[in-house]
Amino acid sequence: MDINLLEKTELRIDGIDTAGTNLTDLAAAVARVLGVLPDKVMVIDVRPPQLSLDILQRTLPAESFFGKERVLLDAIAELPGVTLAADAEIHSAGILCAIGLSEIQAAETLARSRAVGQSIVSSRRARIRIFPTGFELQESRIEDTNTPYLVRIFEQAGFLPAAAQPVADNRDQLADALAHAAEECGLAITTGGIGAEDKDFSVEAVQALDPSAETPYLVRFEKGTGRHLKDGVRIAVGERNGCLLAALPGPHDEVRLAGPILVRGYKQGWSKQELAGQLADVLRAKFRAAGLDNWHHAHCDHHDGGKR
Repeated sequence: MDINLLEKTELRIDGIDTAGTNLTDLAAAVARVLGVLPDKVMVIDVRPPQLSLDILQRTLPAESFFGKERVLLDAIAELPGVTLAADAEIHSAGILCAIGLSEIQAAETLARSRAVGQSIVSSRRARIRIFPTGFELQESRIEDTNTPYLVRIFEQAGFLPAAAQPVADNRDQLADALAHAAEECGLAITTGGIGAEDKDFSVEAVQALDPSAETPYLVRFEKGTGRHLKDGVRIAVGERNGCLLAALPGPHDEVRLAGPILVRGYKQGWSKQELAGQLADVLRAKFRAAGLDNWHHAHCDHHDGGKR
C-alpha cells in the first residue's frame, strides 16, 4: 500500500557520528531499507550528533518504513566510520515518523490502513461520471437521451452513476473534466465526439490522459474526404489514476448497443484492451448490417438535431 508523504520527506537521525563515513554509501543503505533506488535518498545535513536525509519521491510503500527504525539503524551501523549512540533515534515531521513504530504497532496500523484503503477503493469504484459532449447539448438544442439511459443501467447494476454538465467539443476541456473525475470515480464516460470532423475530440482527450489508451477503429476512410479530417472513426478506452475512461459514440442507438457491454466489462473488471475490443465488435456489427454509406451518414449528421 503506497503512502503519500505529503511533502514531509525528511528523516533526522539523532545520536550519530559519521566521521570518515562515505555519505553516498550511507544514503544507499537507507535506500535499500526503504526499497527505493539509491538516487532517491540524499544526505542533506550533517551536524554531529545529527544527520538529516531527504527522500526524493512522493510516495513509499507503507511496508517499507512502518516500524523499520531498528532495521534502518542496524544497516547504517554496519557502515565503516559510523558510530551510533545507545539511544540513537530517527525522527520525521510527517508520516515518515511511522518508522519509529514497534513491530506490533506497525502490524496493527498496516492492517487498519489496508482496511480503510480497501473501503476507499470500493467506494470510489462504485462512482461513475457521465459526460455528454457538444454545443448542441450545452445550448439545449437537442435532448440528451444517452445520459439518463446510462445512469439507469449502471444503477440497476448496483453502481452510483451521476450526470455531469455537457462539455464543449474541445480536447483540453474534455481532458480536464475527465482528469477531475478520475480523482474520485472508478469510471468516466463521454458520449459523442468520436467522429472524424474538426469538432470531434473525445478520443484525443482520453489519449491525452492515457497515451496507451486502446482506440480501435470502427471504420476507416481516406483522410480529407468531405468533412472527414481524420482517417476513420474510433472509440477509446483508457485509464487514469485507476479510473477507467470510455469514449462512446453519440447516436442513442449506438449507446444502447455499447452500454450493456460497458456495464458487464466494468463489473467483471475487464482490461481496457478487452473492453475496447468488445465495444468495437458490437458497434462494427451494427454498421456492417446497415451498410457503410448509412454508417457514414449517421456519424456525420448525428449533431444536426433531434434526440441523442
